[in-house]
This record gives sequence, C-alpha cells and structure tokens, in this order.
Amino acid sequence: MDHVLTTLLSGCADDRSGEPRSGEPKDKREAIRLRNRRAIIAAAGELATELGTDRVTVNELAARAGVSRRTIFNHFPSAQDAVFEYLSELVAGLIDGVLRDLPEPTTPKGTTAASSDVSLGDVYRQLIGSLRTHTLIEELQPVFSVDLQDTPAASLWGFRVTRTAVDRLNEVLRERLPRHSSFETHLVATTLINSFAECLDEWVARTGGGLDERGRRIWDELLTTALGVLGRGFDS
Repeated sequence: MDHVLTTLLSGCADDRSGEPRSGEPKDKREAIRLRNRRAIIAAAGELATELGTDRVTVNELAARAGVSRRTIFNHFPSAQDAVFEYLSELVAGLIDGVLRDLPEPTTPKGTTAASSDVSLGDVYRQLIGSLRTHTLIEELQPVFSVDLQDTPAASLWGFRVTRTAVDRLNEVLRERLPRHSSFETHLVATTLINSFAECLDEWVARTGGGLDERGRRIWDELLTTALGVLGRGFDS
C-alpha cells in the first residue's frame, strides 16, 4: 500500500541539467495538480479507515490533504469518490503485483507463439504460484478496514474493480495462450476473479474481517479449496 500512497510527484529539476527528472511532468502546474491529487487520495484512505466511507466530508478531506475545498472538487465529485479511488488503486496495485511475479512467457525451441503447446493448466499453475507468494488477505486488509456501505456508489465501485481485474488477467492469459480465442481467455479470467471474490465474501462472513490466526487459517482453507476446484476443471 505504501507505494500507492507515497508516489508524490515533486516536479523538481535535475541539479546538473536543469531539466525535469525522468517521469516527472515538465509543467509545474501539472506537477502541482498531480501532487494535490495524490495527497487527496492518501487523505481519503486515512479518513475512511478512521470514520467510514459515508462519514468523510469534503471539509475534513481538504484539511487532511492540505488543500482547498475547490481543489477537492477539481479532482473528485465528492469525498466518497476520492475514497473509492484510494481503494481502486490499492486493489489495482495488488493485482499488478501478482501478475508481475508471473514467469515470463516462454516459447519452446522450434515453435512460434501461435503454435506453442503451453496449456491452460500450465498457465493456471503459474498463477497459483504467484498468488501463493502474496499474503493476499493481509494486503487487502485496508479495504476491509473501510466501512463500505451498501449503496449504489459502492456497488458501482465493486463492479469497476472486478472489471479491471478481469481485463488485466485476460491480457496476461492472451499473451500466454495465443491458441485460445479472446472469448475463451475472458471466460477463464472472469471465472478466476469471481471465484476469488466469492472467497473474500465467504471469508468476511465467517470472520467479520478479523485478521487473526483463525482468520488467516480460514482464508487459506477457502483459497485452497477454490484453487483446487478450478484446477481440476482447467486441467481436464
């Protein structure tokens, strides 16, 4: 989470050349705009954890971020939208971390990508290996610590995050499984992400979101069960 919340663009120039450092905006106003946005998102996450999503006000958000009310509305329609952006970045960072840890796609000697015999089962086992290197339930704990009310806005946020996760996973599957159609890989990505979401829902129902020894054990049991069931289907 730290890398999501602390990526603040300074817009400072390189001491020797006077040019902006690589990756930083050349326009100072744009650098300030991005810095303000980062501060707002970070403050929204802090306040949502302390107060709950629906109790974060624009005045509190502006004070915590060190910006004006007008600046808040220049970036987000409401304080709650800033909270959802914080949660979206948190989840997106976790998804990218899991996918980034996958081994590079390989093509057997003497074959082309289109003729590679890499199976869905092979790719699935790679995904499991990457998932197992992450303490997912701990990395997602900030999401559970935020009191998400059952509102249309929260439902829309959940849909957007799920869609983003499916799209990112589908990109990876398409790269590694060129012999499968985009429809087939999209079905697989949807199945995996929805199964993971079901595990999260069941975990919260059983534990109330408590991350203690019992909570970790229940999560491991749920994830192992889901991965086992899916694995039998993908290897058939």
